[in-house]
Amino acid sequence: MDKARRILVIDDHAIIAEGCQYRFERAGRDWTAQWSTSTAQAEDLDDYDLVILDLRLADNSTPRDNIRLLTDHDLPVVVYTSADDPVLVREAIAAGVLAVVRKSSPSEDLIEAVDAALSGTPTAGPDWASAVDSDGDFAEEMLTEGERLVLARYAMGEKSQKVARALGLTDNTVNTYVARIRSKYRDAGRRADTRVDLFRRAAEDGLISYYE
Repeated sequence: MDKARRILVIDDHAIIAEGCQYRFERAGRDWTAQWSTSTAQAEDLDDYDLVILDLRLADNSTPRDNIRLLTDHDLPVVVYTSADDPVLVREAIAAGVLAVVRKSSPSEDLIEAVDAALSGTPTAGPDWASAVDSDGDFAEEMLTEGERLVLARYAMGEKSQKVARALGLTDNTVNTYVARIRSKYRDAGRRADTRVDLFRRAAEDGLISYYE
């Protein structure tokens, strides 16, 4: 039996929270969905384990401000949206969400994203990829081809030794590339201290293939 979790659904429409609760139960998850129309009106944020957030809210709040407030409470955030505005999706990715799920996607996609986010693991799908397809300039201009290849694998969780074998490199070369990649992102003012940070940078720059 899964540990009981409290999930806050922030959306203009209560039916979204009701639908999430139904999907959780159908999937056999012991998760309870609570509803709020905005981050500002949500009460007792510290009592929740995760937030499912729509990007367009009636209070005209920005994804960046909402996500920063939620992450200040150490709440992982899964975006659940129509994904009709790539700019908002990119803003959410940059602010630190762990997943982006389209509302028209199969319910399994949302369940898998929440499962992963509860353990602190980011996931990416086609909606995330489509929002960042045009944002690859940094990687093209600042990273060498070898660094891009290493980052694409390392950011997805492969250990240095596995990356080295796959690319025909030595372990030391891979570690050197990773150190250089971190340094270049830091110099650009973009966090790259952890593997999750590198996952986000690779996703933002379109280096991860979501379609294979």
